[in-house]
Amino acid sequence: MEKTENKRNGLRFAMALALGSALALTSACGNDNSNSNASPSPSGTPSGASASASGSASASSGTELKPVELTWYYPQNAENPDLKLVNDEVNKITQAKINATIKLKPIDFGNYEQKMNTIVASGEAFDLIWTSNWLFKFDTNQKKGVFAPLDDLLNTVGKDLYATMQEKFWNDAEQEGSIYAVPNFQISASRPSFVLQKRFVDKYNFDTHSIKKVEDLEPFLKTIKENEPGITPFGTTRGFYSGLLYGIDTKVPVYYDDKTYTVLPDITDELREYYKLVRSWYTKGYINEDAATLKSAADAYNKGTTAAWFDVTGKPGSEVEFKAADGGYDVVLVPLAQPVFTGAASTMNAISRTSKNPERAMMFLQLVNTDKELYNLLVYGIEGKHYTKIDDTYIKIDQNAGYFTNSDWVFGNVTNGYLPEGAPADKFEQTLKVNDEARVSPFSGFSFNSEPVKTEIANMQAVRDEYQASLGTGTLDPEKYLPIYEEKLKKAGSDVVVAETQKQLDEWLKQKGMK
Repeated sequence: MEKTENKRNGLRFAMALALGSALALTSACGNDNSNSNASPSPSGTPSGASASASGSASASSGTELKPVELTWYYPQNAENPDLKLVNDEVNKITQAKINATIKLKPIDFGNYEQKMNTIVASGEAFDLIWTSNWLFKFDTNQKKGVFAPLDDLLNTVGKDLYATMQEKFWNDAEQEGSIYAVPNFQISASRPSFVLQKRFVDKYNFDTHSIKKVEDLEPFLKTIKENEPGITPFGTTRGFYSGLLYGIDTKVPVYYDDKTYTVLPDITDELREYYKLVRSWYTKGYINEDAATLKSAADAYNKGTTAAWFDVTGKPGSEVEFKAADGGYDVVLVPLAQPVFTGAASTMNAISRTSKNPERAMMFLQLVNTDKELYNLLVYGIEGKHYTKIDDTYIKIDQNAGYFTNSDWVFGNVTNGYLPEGAPADKFEQTLKVNDEARVSPFSGFSFNSEPVKTEIANMQAVRDEYQASLGTGTLDPEKYLPIYEEKLKKAGSDVVVAETQKQLDEWLKQKGMK
């Protein structure tokens, strides 16, 4: 425990030094307004200063380093024909600054989990790997030994990177007292929202302010069903239930206002009502018929023929991304709940245990998170070919030019990016504001040890795989199948898992003086 605390103290000291250096550089440069795209970094340090500091250090030492090649696996929405062109341009920057070439290895979202499991199981030597709490899960793979610990690297070659984020973001990248991944700074709060195509909102004069809860969307869906042949009223994949809509904490399934901190079962009263609602929507023809089997959420709306869908994040500026992903139609975002701080675990990049050059991999992660030219190249491609600059802040993207990611949050700190045409000018300020103001879970720092109930969890997952998607989309009738689902969950050990969660939570609460 003492060793772990010493490590964290060392990282904090490194962060303080890096912040001091960045601030000193800012003072030395004076108030230069020539870069109107500069935006505050998460730590409050001007990101332009931070990027310049790390870039200069890397460039001066790049020629002193032996040349290496790094391999980076990450998910993508679709194949990009110009990937090699972009990769070549990326390598011009990385060779000059850290004397490394990067082999970009994107995999489509639908197959990412399966392919990465195969690659990891094979023992392949590679360097960088994208991970999250929803796809190629961070905690599960850390326990399998997939990732290398990063504390020492963040204390040395990555100290400027560590300084770009507050400690609360790094907490989500920590397991067993060590940091194992680098968060991609973006919206780190969840604001469950509906997304509605604006053309239909305008055509039927629908008042989006009338939507306060899930049920309130039904008049809109009914109108679409009756008047828009060929349009799916509501698109979803595997369902859209979120405990956030019902006052349930994201870290541990406990009601926000429950000071007894009682862990909830898998099937709550709120979930029962949700199943009934989506079943009624499905039988009325509001929900896409293949909802239970679609692999990717984007598959529910990417043809532009879906009037509404659900987005659990509701991030500022996402209207532009949805427009790009749904056939070019403008959308309206309708938040349904107060933002809740969900941390940084939804998108991170880690260094593989099999990496032969972990120090250089950390240098690259620092570079991609602080060097705006490199970051924007990875996100948007080559200027003049894949996008054109409108001014120092905004760009116009050509989706058909050969390179289009539409996933800036995969690569690094999004505040280093350009703003796509149509994005709000204060998108990054809004992002920082939502992150700062979002409700923080009282259980931040609690990490459930699944080892005592790993058999039960595996058995429960098999049951969920059989029923959850079909019930969550209304494909199955809950009157008939929900009792069967609940019984199978109990036989799989759901009560045992709840009891173990409660036991560990109670112990943690006592340690924190909260119970």
